[in-house]
Amino acid sequence: MNDITIIQISDIHLSPTGKQPSFNQQLDPYVKLNMVFDDIKKIAVKPEFIVLTGDLIHEGVASDYVHLKEILAEKEQQLGIPIQVILGNHDRTEAFYEGFLQEKPRDKYYYKKTFSGIDSYFLDTTFGNIEQGYLDEKQLKWLKESLLQSQERPALIFMHHPIAGASLHYMRFSVLQNGDDLLEVCNNGNVKGIFAGHIHFATTYTTDNILNGVAESTAYHIDCRNHKIHYVSDAVGYNIITLSAACEVGIENQLLLWSPKIVKEIPIEQTDFIDMTKLKKY
Repeated sequence: MNDITIIQISDIHLSPTGKQPSFNQQLDPYVKLNMVFDDIKKIAVKPEFIVLTGDLIHEGVASDYVHLKEILAEKEQQLGIPIQVILGNHDRTEAFYEGFLQEKPRDKYYYKKTFSGIDSYFLDTTFGNIEQGYLDEKQLKWLKESLLQSQERPALIFMHHPIAGASLHYMRFSVLQNGDDLLEVCNNGNVKGIFAGHIHFATTYTTDNILNGVAESTAYHIDCRNHKIHYVSDAVGYNIITLSAACEVGIENQLLLWSPKIVKEIPIEQTDFIDMTKLKKY
């Protein structure tokens, strides 16, 4: 197996038609996304695929997802690189199915594809429209069975909400709430990396000897160093993931724009996991 390059783009938060950019962005998120695709053209080694890990349209309708599909189809043709998408908490599942897939809506959107002998799993961590992420039992069972069928083959997992880890100790209120369940399932296969977004800053850490990579947003950065108040500013970034012939995983954070201007402040009431049992099941 040769080295494989994968591009991860996350949290593009494209504005619905007639709406202002979310979180007081100063630069149009469509312009920011084009900056990323223009930068991808500079990469010497052609990527195996591009994946957008959720928060595609910021609370849009079906027609917005039709527009997104047209944009991505054009980029696929220009670059000659397949583009995969998954959903985030600001996406609307029914609108995505109707506009992007033009299919009858289902509760969850997840799937598996194999590229150059590498199994890639694209999971759906959305839980209704709330901020936190959760993997349902049906999806975890599907993942376990699939991993068991190809235990020797290297596997990568892409999802919106990251698992809590060393650098996300104070972000547990927002991330995947049942990360331990996912890690237990991962023990049934040869998972080399888990890649997510959602938190709008780039970080890497390990959980159960699996590399976790979280991508910067293409829309805006969130500074979470103050645990009680988070600061939003314009930023554009994405990840370049490399899987070597020896199945070693590396991540390069590519930062294209960084503004020091704070455009929004987000107060944080508490930082620990929430009690999912008190929430309605979807």
